[in-house]
Amino acid sequence: MSRASRPPRRAGARMPAAFCLEYTAFRELHLDWYLRYAHVRTGEWTRANRCVEAVFDALSASWATALRSACPAARAWQLLRDQAGERTTCSEGHGWSVHCLLNDAQADTLLLHHRLGLPITRTADLMGLDIHAVRALLRSAERAIEGLPPCVASHLRTTRSMTAHDTVPCAPGSNSYSSKSSTGPH
Repeated sequence: MSRASRPPRRAGARMPAAFCLEYTAFRELHLDWYLRYAHVRTGEWTRANRCVEAVFDALSASWATALRSACPAARAWQLLRDQAGERTTCSEGHGWSVHCLLNDAQADTLLLHHRLGLPITRTADLMGLDIHAVRALLRSAERAIEGLPPCVASHLRTTRSMTAHDTVPCAPGSNSYSSKSSTGPH
């Protein structure tokens, strides 16, 4: 992604009181991919930037706690997923987002691996999961997609061609779903 295709980084980023070096390294390592993920989820760079700013502000405020957790990357990813979810909606009559149809972990692995083209190892690193968990999530997502109506499933199988918001319209009268698939909770 070129720097011209997204908003500039915020200059006054909040810094934690302790472990500033570790926080700065974590932020630099994850910022661009967090922005790309948030852009796909929200459909707008402005909302994506606000989403990621909120994540890093919250992470900064609790950085020492995050470092004591089993996996700081998993903690940060949950914050990102929650913030992105607050800035998007799943509503009937509009295009379907992969996050409206699958559970969050399945949708995230599809988005990162297929839509953004990340290798499984990098997907696992960003989400704070091991490689086997990511592979299992991808396989379960593919099985869940097979059970979706054809007007949705055919588009989800080609995730690289999806729009910025990763939505797929369903024609009136088709077997569209009004809620997520039964593959798991949202």
